[in-house]
Amino acid sequence: MEKKSKFKSLIARIGDVRLSQIWNKFRKPFNFCWKAGLAIFAVVFMIDLGEALIDTCKDHLGLKHYCWCDEDLGRNIEIRHFSNNQAAAYNKITDERLSPKLRWISCVPERDSLTVFCDKEGKRGYLNVNTGRVVIDGQYDHAWHFSEGLAAVVADNGKVGFINYDNEMVIPAVYDYVVDYDYLFKGGICVLPDSQTNMYGAINKQGELRLPMEYSRIFKAYNESTWYIRKDGKCGLADADMNIIFEPVYDNVRSNPCENNAYLTLNGVKQLVSFDGEVILPFVIDQTWPMKYMARYHDDMADEYELHPYLVGVMVDYNCCGVMDSRNGRMVVPAIYSDVTMISKDLLMAEVGGDEENNIVFTTAGKVVEPC
Repeated sequence: MEKKSKFKSLIARIGDVRLSQIWNKFRKPFNFCWKAGLAIFAVVFMIDLGEALIDTCKDHLGLKHYCWCDEDLGRNIEIRHFSNNQAAAYNKITDERLSPKLRWISCVPERDSLTVFCDKEGKRGYLNVNTGRVVIDGQYDHAWHFSEGLAAVVADNGKVGFINYDNEMVIPAVYDYVVDYDYLFKGGICVLPDSQTNMYGAINKQGELRLPMEYSRIFKAYNESTWYIRKDGKCGLADADMNIIFEPVYDNVRSNPCENNAYLTLNGVKQLVSFDGEVILPFVIDQTWPMKYMARYHDDMADEYELHPYLVGVMVDYNCCGVMDSRNGRMVVPAIYSDVTMISKDLLMAEVGGDEENNIVFTTAGKVVEPC
């Protein structure tokens, strides 16, 4: 046992000597690496801490730039947004700030040369999208984009007028201001609301009243030159200068300005009429289908239906249904209902206004069946 203990002691001494030699050999490189790593960690930590402190300071001072919400304004001009809800115009090439800090700058929807901004006091003005420079100082409570060379602004009297690029009030401020309404010219016409009656009228770029404030709606369909007008629930049509072509007395109007005609629908009858009043097609139908009724009912199999020998369903304006006698083209049920069906060989049912419980029953001769 004593020999074994001496042997183990010898081995331990040899191991200690070798470990000591290895440690002495690599101690300096290890110490250097450990200290270098600690120094690098400290430097990185201080840099991250410094950046965080700088970002916090920028955030509080409103200097932090949110790159992700930048917007192109004009050629080489962009809107930059900052952490204090402010924005400014910058040159993307030179990084030069071109405008003062503002509450917001609006992008131009149709690339006009001027766009609206709101300054720190809440006043609206205009800056040039190609230079980024303010050309009309903030002075209006509300303002809209320029359209066809004119821009609507709310003047000191609280009314809406129109200015030109030189900030001259070329159309007097006498029109009502309505929240969330766009005062824009389209084809030389601006549709204006009356805040008291909720009706609309129209003016041209000279400020002349083209339509009085008595229409429930005035609008232009996409890529059309004519204007649709509505009054007392009826439809009409006006030309590009707001001259009335068809008075608003029809249930529906669909214009074909390229061909100078329109489809006019009244009391279920649709006609194609030229703009000068000539009837081109006296009776127009959009869709027809055969009328059928249930001949036999079966509990355990499909019901049996039979086609009526001469009645057909008709549709005008793609939502108004009626029934026509195909033998003579006479309307048995006028095309003014949301749906028509046959409930028996001799009876028809018309649905009023999409209400399945509001129905009118007709005979196949077109006579209304009175309830018992």
